[in-house]
Amino acid sequence: MLLRLCILAAVLAGAPLAAASPYSWATYYATKRTVPVTIDGDLSEWAGVKGFALDQEKFFFVGQGMSSAKWHGPQDLSAVFKAQWDSNYLYLAIAVTDDVVTEPHGSLASGTETGSWDDDGVEIMLDNDACGMARYYIGDLLHHEFHFVYSEAHPFVFDNFWKPQPGAPQPEFKLPGGGLEPLAYAGEVMAKNDVTSRFAEPPYEGTFAFRRTLSGYNLEVRMRLPGAKMVAVNEGGEPIGFDVAINDNDAGTGALKQQLHWSGVNDMFWRNCQFFGRLILINR
Repeated sequence: MLLRLCILAAVLAGAPLAAASPYSWATYYATKRTVPVTIDGDLSEWAGVKGFALDQEKFFFVGQGMSSAKWHGPQDLSAVFKAQWDSNYLYLAIAVTDDVVTEPHGSLASGTETGSWDDDGVEIMLDNDACGMARYYIGDLLHHEFHFVYSEAHPFVFDNFWKPQPGAPQPEFKLPGGGLEPLAYAGEVMAKNDVTSRFAEPPYEGTFAFRRTLSGYNLEVRMRLPGAKMVAVNEGGEPIGFDVAINDNDAGTGALKQQLHWSGVNDMFWRNCQFFGRLILINR
């Protein structure tokens, strides 16, 4: 029944099934975990796992007043991410190089004028069943836009931000020059969805840890993926929609300075699973 609903939703949204980023680099082959992984932000256990480096200008999001114009090279902002899996969990390790790491401000603010999207941190997008949903909302168990917000004192996790409200005008971002860019679809409104205190509970059953480093910070995550087939592709497994973005705010206030994004910038890529990259589960 769940699969039928997913297919129906994709058809109604005009979305091709199993769509993915058009960029050749946006496929990551995750090996099966063979040794224990302690979620503490120390990534030494990941030394033998192949990573993907976000260290080129092509990974920068150009929009909402951001570009690579203020980027001073990989020492300013870059990242390497790695993924592993077992029959229960997805494991992620992200080593972020950021020359100015700041404590959150948007995550602490009331209202939705600013939020976790304006703080230093890592966004993880997941289409657990890879059905290519074009939009998803708070409470969706299969499709997510996680924001893991760095802080030494109070790290945050936010899940999906949007909820349906028929008749609501299309949310838009006001550019510095006065122009507008769409943030979401018409008939939707934003709500901050802080799940930090619930991340260890179903459906996530997750845990995460940041660790400050000399060049930036590390993030380590373990979580369940409801609806995903946690089986190697050669044993009947299927691709999982997956994406990574790195947020950078040097000022510690106001909007982001810049953002790296793995699968390439297409449409509203942060909401549209059709543009996510692909996570392929393989055995060693």
